[in-house]
Amino acid sequence: MKIKSQVPTAEAKRPGRPSVDRREEILAAAERLYETIGFDKTTIGDVARELGMSPANLYRSFPNRRAIDEAIAARKLAIIEDRAWAEARATRDPGAALEALSRAVLEETLRISFSEQRVNHLCAVAARERWPVVDAYLDGLRGAVRHILMEGQRMGDFAKADPEGLADTVCAALTRIWHPHMIEMFREEDLRATSDRICRLLVQGLRSGSR
Repeated sequence: MKIKSQVPTAEAKRPGRPSVDRREEILAAAERLYETIGFDKTTIGDVARELGMSPANLYRSFPNRRAIDEAIAARKLAIIEDRAWAEARATRDPGAALEALSRAVLEETLRISFSEQRVNHLCAVAARERWPVVDAYLDGLRGAVRHILMEGQRMGDFAKADPEGLADTVCAALTRIWHPHMIEMFREEDLRATSDRICRLLVQGLRSGSR
């Protein structure tokens, strides 16, 4: 009697996500269409046609349009957060580090939210509706600020206090030049100078009583 081999000749395809992960392609195509067609006008069908695939196949990578939008927003916000952490971890006076971090967040937000006009609408919606990716981003910024504050306290440059509470307060003050809506409202001003001025005032308070 012939015994059938137990080793399959080819692995059976499993349902769900496709064997070739095309998520990065999909996100890149969606961004291109947001720039050319517009955020509101782009549909799942448009993205699928851009890649020569069916909407059904696209849905195997992303369950809906909101998931694509959140992934794009997360990629944009990660650029800003990475810049903030780079400045926070740079070896320098903690006061200068806070100024550099604030400027970095401002400059990257200006570049992403206002030079890429079509993507700006996506960023505005994400900020207004407080998508989970926005909350995660804000937590990341608070973490970078907290790192600077704790380093300043360790060096004896900043007064001892709860770094969590201090980070919340500092970030609240810097919302004036970090939040896209506030940036748009005051774009005619010298926002970099405003950022420096706010940071210097904050640092003056943080240093009060440190010695």
